[in-house]
Amino acid sequence: MIDEEAARRFMTAPWLVEVDREIKLALLNALAEERAEAGAVLLAQGQPNDHLTFLIEGSVELERTFSTGRKDLVTTLTAPVVFGTTSFFQPKPPTITARALTDVWMLTLHHPAHDRLRRENPRAAEALALAVVRTLSERFDLLDKLFTDYIAHHPDAPANTVSEWSRFRARLFGEHKI
Repeated sequence: MIDEEAARRFMTAPWLVEVDREIKLALLNALAEERAEAGAVLLAQGQPNDHLTFLIEGSVELERTFSTGRKDLVTTLTAPVVFGTTSFFQPKPPTITARALTDVWMLTLHHPAHDRLRRENPRAAEALALAVVRTLSERFDLLDKLFTDYIAHHPDAPANTVSEWSRFRARLFGEHKI
């Protein structure tokens, strides 16, 4: 059973803003409430991912470790936010590690609960999928805008940077037949 305050935070978070209350409740019933202390690994780079996480309190660092051992901080996420999206919906392990920066409070959707949701309430599963697609689209658009703005505000950058970014975008869509 999910705590009343956790349910309220989930129901009012931006990821399902356009979704009917009954669908939100169906999704809520598929989730597990979890807490973790600062420093806990919530998603491990290179390890299978069996869950999608809705962070409702706290902050998480996303970090990438390279084969050389070098680590890069990708970003810090602060609630409310959803993560684990790409590795949850494809059979590849995550390319980042998500570590609790603070104590965190989460609602987690595990694969068996997602499978059950898809069978028992396809409308709720579809609403979840659309919310994830919207989130990923917003992140891609933000990446594109930040990179394009950076190029526009740095006239000393190499002239071929713009065309490199254009080639990258063309390759991204062309190679994956989107």
